[in-house]
Amino acid sequence: MIKTDSLTFEIDGQPTTILAGEVHYFRLPPFRWQSVLTELKAAGMNTLSTYIPWLVHEEQEGVFDFTGQSDERHNLKEFINLVHQNGLYLIARPGPFNMAELKNEGIPFWVRDKYPAIIPTSWHGQTVPTGTVDYTNSDFKQAAQNWLQAVCQVLAPALQAHGGPIIGVQLDNEVGMLSWISNAPDLTDTTIAEFSAWLQNKYHDQLPAVYPADFLTATRTRQYMEEPDDAWVLQYQNNLGHYMRYRFKNYLAFLADTVRDAGIVDTPLLINVHGTDQGRGETFPIGISQLYDTFDLKDVVIGTDVYFGDFDMTTATHLYTLNRFMQSVDGDWPLTTLEFNASSGNNDDHLPMQIEASALPLKTRLQLAQGTKMINDYLFTGGFNRSLAVPVADGNSRIGIHGYRHGFGSLLSPEGKSNYTLPAMAQVGNIIKNTDSLLASMHSVTAPISVGFIPDDYMTEYHYPQSQVSDNFVADQETNRATLPWNNIFLNLLSAKYNYDAWDLQKDLPTHDNHHVLVVPTGQAMPGTVQQRLLDYVNKGGQLLLQGELPVTDLTGQPDTTLINGLGLMPLQLKRESVTYFPTITHHAFAEGLPEVRIHQFQSFEPTQRDSIVFWREFESNAAVGALFNVGRGQVAFLGSEGRFDPAFYKLLLNQFEVTPQLTLTPAAPFVLAFVTQSNDGTLIHLLNTLDVPTTFTLHSAQERTLFGGYSISIGAKQGLILAMDTTVAAWQLAYSTAEIINFSSHQVSFSIKTIDTVIALTDQGTIMPSDDFWTEKQAETTILHPRHTGSFTLYREGDLTIGSFSR
Repeated sequence: MIKTDSLTFEIDGQPTTILAGEVHYFRLPPFRWQSVLTELKAAGMNTLSTYIPWLVHEEQEGVFDFTGQSDERHNLKEFINLVHQNGLYLIARPGPFNMAELKNEGIPFWVRDKYPAIIPTSWHGQTVPTGTVDYTNSDFKQAAQNWLQAVCQVLAPALQAHGGPIIGVQLDNEVGMLSWISNAPDLTDTTIAEFSAWLQNKYHDQLPAVYPADFLTATRTRQYMEEPDDAWVLQYQNNLGHYMRYRFKNYLAFLADTVRDAGIVDTPLLINVHGTDQGRGETFPIGISQLYDTFDLKDVVIGTDVYFGDFDMTTATHLYTLNRFMQSVDGDWPLTTLEFNASSGNNDDHLPMQIEASALPLKTRLQLAQGTKMINDYLFTGGFNRSLAVPVADGNSRIGIHGYRHGFGSLLSPEGKSNYTLPAMAQVGNIIKNTDSLLASMHSVTAPISVGFIPDDYMTEYHYPQSQVSDNFVADQETNRATLPWNNIFLNLLSAKYNYDAWDLQKDLPTHDNHHVLVVPTGQAMPGTVQQRLLDYVNKGGQLLLQGELPVTDLTGQPDTTLINGLGLMPLQLKRESVTYFPTITHHAFAEGLPEVRIHQFQSFEPTQRDSIVFWREFESNAAVGALFNVGRGQVAFLGSEGRFDPAFYKLLLNQFEVTPQLTLTPAAPFVLAFVTQSNDGTLIHLLNTLDVPTTFTLHSAQERTLFGGYSISIGAKQGLILAMDTTVAAWQLAYSTAEIINFSSHQVSFSIKTIDTVIALTDQGTIMPSDDFWTEKQAETTILHPRHTGSFTLYREGDLTIGSFSR
């Protein structure tokens, strides 16, 4: 029995962290399957994930092969049996779309050939440059339904609920992604007719007040949709985005009904959200926005699909933030990542980008620190693309787009050779496996700070490329919703150890707590409902920190100054740097003494509240750029610039709101991330060193209580630690440990000792046998063990006797 809630993933009542590796059985000869599964288990993974491509199993219409009669690599039934025999769980990903670097994104050639009406066009009637099709077309839906019904005959008997290995079935893959990356709104006869009906239902007889009077006439709708006018282009793009959400939800609901009817019951249905780009996360919320309505579907788990290369403060901030945004909109399930970049580079047959071996373990540790309970490393192994049964004139007639060898940079090469990244991942994977009874029930604990998320701010995936109005709107949105805040204030907050939560501002707001701060990035446009909601929040006693530009319109370009009028802010200049202009701000009031800062842009304003405290001024004009003031029963700070990387300034600012860092490191270590997770078993402190130099510090709580007995904590270059505090582990009550637990069972616990300065503090529970491997000291009711060596140190319990020794 599989159960999820907002904190845990349970299998047969046991909280479990799912650590999976993506393996494409159809790209490997069957004699290699077992060796790959052995390697996967050795890396600490308990689950295998795989695409099940429609293109592979029904290459010719109506001819299904799941037992290997046409090609031994097609023997899905045997592969599932082998996974089960190896004691692994399985995540099945049958499409209809797979992507997976397959031709046609995994859709059989015959589908596109037989139903040309499913191939959409875009602006000016141009063919969409990606391999997407119209999900809503009845012919495509029928073909997809036939495929799913056939493959579910294989999957249903193998569900965990029926004693098999399958713990999740994914519905399609990256829905909406192909349209987003090509900026193509998928125009077909079906979508045009459906959008027309959607508009009529929304506007009724008010439609002519928004669009041309003949917009819905049969001869004009397509033309208007292909070439929108500047007078209503923002309204159109906004409406199109809302319609596409409705369309995607209906499509995924159709797939969910199809697989349920085909016997996929008592099993989570999985959906992944796409959106990272070039190893960064600012665009990821576009995917959340596209699938925003889908989050309301029942009995589904919606997870992330993230690709970051190396790990540093920037990528850490981006991964952390997109996870928080997902949590702000998701349902009753824990954080889940259905694709997690595990490759050292490309999937093709060329030299990959050589990312650092530490990157994947550190990214994995950050996921654990945020409470992620399902992680699928993509790809675990490379493989080979077989030839198509029916050749096509595309250069190589293979199933994949990268030629013969696939997954060059995976943890295992196509030939099965270990990549240089595998040992480091296997180390952290085995820590997860060996300590999961402690990790799996942990949940993330944040500071009293929330970042406001406005999904509609990211509704820019379809913008008319020949409209200056649209270009300006999108540029402003991109700059202020993510580019500036993600890479400045959010990074500063994490560096200063203010580990924030996130709130979907289109649904609700935090409570009006004068010890909680809501941080909201702002641009020139903000939904009117959100403006009013923020104003109400402040008037009732909320604390608000705004950063960016002052909003003067809604998202359709209509004037709306509800928020700035209510806050008493009068916009002055909005200026950006250029090759001849170098804007600077100076610090004042509580920030007096900090040096002036060269900035990229600024929004100056005149605060009208009498008690306003101006702390930033533009150098030349002396106009206010940052100010703190009271509104109603609440307190507001507006920052009209991005400032700089200066955690000390944000500590000073947040101190005005009486909010302190969650943890303090002494000496300050701004490039070490520190997080807290808790459960009924105790507390874990997660530390991540994003720099390539080791560091040592002591740790204090938000209440300035000294942690870990005041002993120093050392963390290596580009390394992570999970340290227990006030935690029950096996037969011991662990007061604290500056060494990481790497394994435990009912009567023993092992630690990784990396420096002889490490300590392990036990609450008195019997006698500790003296040993040459460590020395002890007593502090009140705590016995502190000081190991004399480095390596793996294990405590054993025999009755009331504790024995400690190093592995030799």
